[in-house]
Amino acid sequence: MNSREKFLSVMRMEDGDYASVEIPKVEFGYWAGTIRRWFGEGLLVVEPVPEKISDGIAVMANKNIYSEMEKAGDVNVQPVFRLDQYLTKFPVDYSPMFAHEIIEKTETHIIYKDEYGVVNKNDVNITSLPMELDHPVKDWKSWNEYKQRYSPENIKKRLPPDWKNLTERLKDRDFPIRLGGTNGGFLGFPRQIMGLTTYMIMLHDDPALIDDICETFLNFLLEYYGTIAADVKIDCLLIWEDMAGKMGSLISPAHFRQFLTPRYKAMVSFAKNTGIDIIITDSDGYVEDIIPLIIETGVTGMYPFERAAGNDLLRIRKNFPDFQLIGGIDKRTLFAGSTNEKIDLELSIVKELLKGGRYIPHIDHFVSQDCTWGNFSYYRRKLNEIIDGFRK
Repeated sequence: MNSREKFLSVMRMEDGDYASVEIPKVEFGYWAGTIRRWFGEGLLVVEPVPEKISDGIAVMANKNIYSEMEKAGDVNVQPVFRLDQYLTKFPVDYSPMFAHEIIEKTETHIIYKDEYGVVNKNDVNITSLPMELDHPVKDWKSWNEYKQRYSPENIKKRLPPDWKNLTERLKDRDFPIRLGGTNGGFLGFPRQIMGLTTYMIMLHDDPALIDDICETFLNFLLEYYGTIAADVKIDCLLIWEDMAGKMGSLISPAHFRQFLTPRYKAMVSFAKNTGIDIIITDSDGYVEDIIPLIIETGVTGMYPFERAAGNDLLRIRKNFPDFQLIGGIDKRTLFAGSTNEKIDLELSIVKELLKGGRYIPHIDHFVSQDCTWGNFSYYRRKLNEIIDGFRK
């Protein structure tokens, strides 16, 4: 099986029978600084990480469909362990497409306005997540101006160029494609344009505003995704939220059902009508308490299950036996000072999860610079052996 066939075979399993199933050997991705560190620890250089990609930018573990709209793909780690191609994001742009503007740049920091109109501050080398200083949407007036950029008329401007040749090339691909990515959710989008504090206040003070933002974004997505799916066979629909922190969900169950549930159900209906049967959510943080709410909407799975937040995948599998799981291997077991015994203990959880099916294992987010090449190499080879054992 190729990477696409393996992904679909696991996600569509009805039980733990691997007779006609192959588990893909994949990773989510790596921070650029991680790969640069590994070059000094034994990873052979196939191609240097381009200088324009700072340490705090992700290098994806999948093929890149259109490089101008997506992050670079890894060419150094994948061949060492003969990894499959990960679930590839179809290039989309959820922003109002503002011009990127540098407001201030010194020897130590940079302040800039991004394509969403958000003013950010970061260190000059952009090695971490930015500090958000200001957001474009604060009230009805600013939202009514902002929303004009989400009319159906500008959908075609958001598509990659040379559309006909691109879609023809993707018909015979050997890797899976997901439709959906960062900020493509109904908490993720309003939070991005309002900032977390304003968003959470408005949930209480002006729910009609949040409702209008969510409904406008839903209609935009249905038009946007429908245009893409008319010409490209999509394997998976992703709703991106990052809706939780270490202590749990950012919003209450009541707010979830009010603002997210109807839009999730609409997206699930769209997916099914389009022939997409795999619908997953993306969130960091502790997500166990919101999984029941997500399942109620018809969403079929989730990733990447951040372990440092307290997620227990064995408990999740027991409580939700049919829910598709991706990721969930604790990256902290690969940090400097860890041992092979700690890694083996972590991988024993993977063995149990694989027995139930509908699980694709990998590190619980991008592999960070704390992870040594020696520990990663040991982990990855052991995980490959476990996967090969299930094929037999």
